[in-house]
Amino acid sequence: MAESNSTSTSRANTPGASLPLKRTLDEDHAPAISSPLNPNPDATSRARPRPPPREQREKRETIKKREASSNTRGSTPNPSSRTKKDKPLADSPMRYSIPEPKLSDYQPPKEGLFAWDPPLTAPDGTQLWRPIDHAWNKKGYRYTHAVADPQFRHKQYYRQTDSKPHQARMSHEDSDRHFSFDKDTATIVTQEKGWRMGRGNVVAREGRMYFEVRALKGIPAEGPMDPTDPKTGEIKSGSHIRVGWSRREAPLDAPVGFDGYSYGLTDSRFEVMHRSRPSKVFKPLPKNAKSRSLKERPGHSRPMPVEYVNDEHFGEGDIIGLEIQLPSLSLHRKVVDGIYNPAVDIGDGFDVKDANDPTEKPIDIIRDRIPVSYKGTYLFEQLDYHVTKPVDQYQDRAPVQKIVPTPNHEEVCLRTLPHSHIKVYKNGKEMGIAYEGLLAFLPPASQPSPEALKAGARPGFDDGMVGYFPTVAIFGKAVAQVNFGPDFWCPPEAMQQQRETDVKMEGSDTIENSIPEGRNLRAIGDRYKEQIAEDIVWDIIDEVDFFVQDGGWNYTGETPQDVAGKATPKARGFVNPDDNVGEEVFRRY
Repeated sequence: MAESNSTSTSRANTPGASLPLKRTLDEDHAPAISSPLNPNPDATSRARPRPPPREQREKRETIKKREASSNTRGSTPNPSSRTKKDKPLADSPMRYSIPEPKLSDYQPPKEGLFAWDPPLTAPDGTQLWRPIDHAWNKKGYRYTHAVADPQFRHKQYYRQTDSKPHQARMSHEDSDRHFSFDKDTATIVTQEKGWRMGRGNVVAREGRMYFEVRALKGIPAEGPMDPTDPKTGEIKSGSHIRVGWSRREAPLDAPVGFDGYSYGLTDSRFEVMHRSRPSKVFKPLPKNAKSRSLKERPGHSRPMPVEYVNDEHFGEGDIIGLEIQLPSLSLHRKVVDGIYNPAVDIGDGFDVKDANDPTEKPIDIIRDRIPVSYKGTYLFEQLDYHVTKPVDQYQDRAPVQKIVPTPNHEEVCLRTLPHSHIKVYKNGKEMGIAYEGLLAFLPPASQPSPEALKAGARPGFDDGMVGYFPTVAIFGKAVAQVNFGPDFWCPPEAMQQQRETDVKMEGSDTIENSIPEGRNLRAIGDRYKEQIAEDIVWDIIDEVDFFVQDGGWNYTGETPQDVAGKATPKARGFVNPDDNVGEEVFRRY
């Protein structure tokens, strides 16, 4: 008994076979019994100040990454490392280092030289002269007249100007080099080669524009269209004219309507040509009208009834009027930016605009051009727009059309403009619609060529002269006369009614619901003075921009010593500037 009691007493402090319950520790996790490792379990005496938190280490690139990036960038600074203050608020035109003009360069531009070679005349005996010292536009380069101005010291000393005659007319620079013009007005044109075409010096960018063409020499009013050789009896090619609208990418040594950048009307069959594919002029009919002909039209879910124009042509003495209708530039930008929604953007964009519209962008014109010396005068040379690969595929002449442009096409250059069409008039009578759904032209729908990009061209900028130009194509010594308005030979009825309304409202105090300016039918010649005003405004804006870049009144730009010994750049579009004809740098189109 005693032995059992001693055994129980000695084993009282020995843990049993079963695990003890988990003891709840104090908040500071201090043990209740001291030990050699923890002689003082008191939490207050063990409290120590905690060390400050460790700073986060800056993440750096490895040596290999830095070496690889330095090989690709060279010494170019990283634009992402710049602060927001360093980033420009808007894009600026490119600047070039050129010497200060001589005193003679401030004189007005010299008049161009013309030669009556070949000796071509109009039916009334007017002599038609060919320019011999003009730098004509060609694939890759575009030229406009420039003059030195002492008020534009920061803008490379030069501003925009124009050559005589100072009016809306056919352009000497934007016509084929075989074209001949009358000296007084430059509205009568001809040439003796195969199909060649020329464009006017005014451009349609939005709204409704109209111009006329009179056939002075072409298909005879009486007799066969083409002459017959009296000896062999073979039919020879006569004189022919095509009229239409074209963009700057369209080639000059081809008829209008040859590619996807132009729309033309033939004289012999009165057919519309686009991508060298003929189609008929048509008159739209009511939705439920009975007709033998149905046509797929933009904005309609199914083919609509139409009436085609047949058995028509135009020849000597006839006057053809062409009207183009384009949506507003704000709606046009939505199309090229990929945010056009036909369910929301219902109208043509000329209604009252919302000032708080987040999609509305300010107009910005960027003209990357350099003043060059050419045959005693100065020109602005710029890298021009070029045919894009998608449009080149679109104008493929396969039997079945593979590509169908739409306003929301995946390719920007194949997007069409809603509420756009070309209408045809003959001797003042409306004949019908020639084409609907014209291709968009605002950049990036218009792009420089790969060669131009390598030479320094910047894509995506609008230079203010992108659009559709009135165009005339000549074949075999035909003679045509253009009329860009405002005094037309056969004005459309809508234009006459509009003028009568304007006369009645002149001097009246009554306010009526007027039609938006963009929906009024206007003469394309009205764009001439508007373009002059636009050139002046953007020249001043560029001058102020460069003035700020040079440090403002604290000038920090180039000094005369920096450009000493430099020569004025020469026209790159001509291999030999002293040659009267010149040679094209890029391949023939």
